[in-house]
Amino acid sequence: MKSISYKTYLDKIYGCFIGKAVSGNIGAPYEGIKMPMELPYSPQMINCDLPNDDLDLQVLWLDVLEQKGEHFTSYDLLDRFANHCPYSPGEYAVMRKNYSRGIDPPYSGKFCNDYYTEGMGCPIRSELWGCVSVGNMALASEFASRDGQLDHFGESIWAERFLAALESEAFFESDIHVLLDKALTVLPGDSKFRGLVCFTRELCEAYGDMKAVLGKMLFRYGHPDCTNLYQNMGITLAALLLGEGDIIRTSLLALNCGFDTDCTCATAGAVIGLLRGADELMHAYDLTEVTYALGVESSRRSNRIFDLAEDIAKLGIQFSKTINPCVAVTDAPQVQFDFAPPEPVSVQVLYQDMEPSIALGESREVTLCFENRGGSGVALDCRIDSVNGILCFRPDFALELPAGARSQVPVTFMLPMEAMLVYDKNIFTLTASSGGKAVFRKRFGLAGAVPWKLCGPFWRTEPVCTTEALLKVSSYYELMAHSCVQGSDTDKVRQFHLNFAADTDTEFVAEQALFEPLKVPCAGSGYEQTLASIREDSFCLEDLLGFRGPCTVYLSRVLVAPEDMEVCVQIGHSCPFRFTVNGALVAKRDCCDNWTGENVHVEGLRLHRGENKLVLRITRVNADAKMNVTFSREAACSEHIVTFASRNPYCF
Repeated sequence: MKSISYKTYLDKIYGCFIGKAVSGNIGAPYEGIKMPMELPYSPQMINCDLPNDDLDLQVLWLDVLEQKGEHFTSYDLLDRFANHCPYSPGEYAVMRKNYSRGIDPPYSGKFCNDYYTEGMGCPIRSELWGCVSVGNMALASEFASRDGQLDHFGESIWAERFLAALESEAFFESDIHVLLDKALTVLPGDSKFRGLVCFTRELCEAYGDMKAVLGKMLFRYGHPDCTNLYQNMGITLAALLLGEGDIIRTSLLALNCGFDTDCTCATAGAVIGLLRGADELMHAYDLTEVTYALGVESSRRSNRIFDLAEDIAKLGIQFSKTINPCVAVTDAPQVQFDFAPPEPVSVQVLYQDMEPSIALGESREVTLCFENRGGSGVALDCRIDSVNGILCFRPDFALELPAGARSQVPVTFMLPMEAMLVYDKNIFTLTASSGGKAVFRKRFGLAGAVPWKLCGPFWRTEPVCTTEALLKVSSYYELMAHSCVQGSDTDKVRQFHLNFAADTDTEFVAEQALFEPLKVPCAGSGYEQTLASIREDSFCLEDLLGFRGPCTVYLSRVLVAPEDMEVCVQIGHSCPFRFTVNGALVAKRDCCDNWTGENVHVEGLRLHRGENKLVLRITRVNADAKMNVTFSREAACSEHIVTFASRNPYCF
């Protein structure tokens, strides 16, 4: 059994969060600059007056731990975030949206999250788990996993698990190389993040220079998003390896690499604080009382880092007596928590193929996993309430659940093809009763796949080759003289034979035709018209039609708003597009861009109560055509709107 004195334990936690606050504030003003810098240190940098989500959410998680203890669930954390955090950047907005739609972890971290799924949002929340799981890497990484899956999927979760394990072990080991070796044991062998850790260590040993390490690391792992985990974790690790245990030097090494500087600095500073402890830090850098600012709603007893550390230590002491018996905290004060007991009967919702959505004409199986943690068996009468016209083929069922038993109940839902409306949010309520009295209720949801009418594809050649033009020449080769293709005559002919031309100007279909009801079969229009059910925010054109090459398609949607409202529309695009609402041009781009979920923001868009006609005209220029259209309350760090419905295109 490992042993640590309470004085040392508290001093290291205090040092950890001093480092988190001080170094985070060094980096915060420069977050998002993706170029190397040469910023010098000044004492004003460590004025901890800036809120930082790196610390904010850990304070919320501490609130949950004090209420629930080791029995906290991922949903408990998500619920706390949704009700006590006012901002929603990046992946936070996605998990809040999924929460609103009844989509819980781990699905909340994956669904509609293809851009931010490997962001820094969860690795920056590792310190709490390491500190309350002192000396127990397995427990720290398991707690971190419950956290990470709120808003991430895959490698970001592994990064948080790695950091939590390292930090839990840092109470007993001061050599950063030994700590890295130990923390690597919680990662799978094929983890991409594991490869980053090993590569960064090799670079630091070979070059010993931060800028050289940065250039080579970015060559292999660089990403345009300033918050992507790979480059930022590489920067953090390199700063720790080259910073020689000096918190200012380490922070400046991380800061001057750019990217997610508040996170890279804060995590590096937290590890240095753990290794050196608060007493040593405060003497070495002439620090006095360190406080923190919060951007979330929490009723901590003060804004002193010391009080925060003391509260975290109390939980660690409690856990050392229950779920962490491999560590003894000696000379510790008596602590007594009155944790809320876990529900005796619980249910987890599993979605088929990790897909928490349903489309027109589709059946979707959902598995309800019951567990009885109580000491006696229970007989349950269960009922699922239907919603928004979605049919449930097993709305009522009975279940015998012995003590300690688990049982899985598959339930099938179907959205009829003839449904008039498809709702973004569809919340079901499972009520489990015993002896006529409700035992518990479980809320879960299915996102409605947005139904668009797709018309196309439309294409042309360069030059345009029409019947009228052909009748005027003896050979169509004569038309090549009018080609706009650059290059030789051979270039023009081969382009004509081998490719299509993108057309961002010609209107191929009148708006009125776009909102005529789909017919089965569709014939006589000269182009295909079909239903396109978009499950997540983003989609690729190749997922909707098999046509290859440059072309234009139209997607039309009748959006039904519950009230008159003013919104922001966020559009991601990798190709030219035009977007109109109720006949008015809202956004247009003639260029190709590297797709993100937020290439374009249009604020002040007015939607009126009831039906609004949306048209998205997409022109694929090359092989890549990825788009999304997302509605939010405001432009920056704002929650997404999930209160819309869409009219079935067969019922336009």
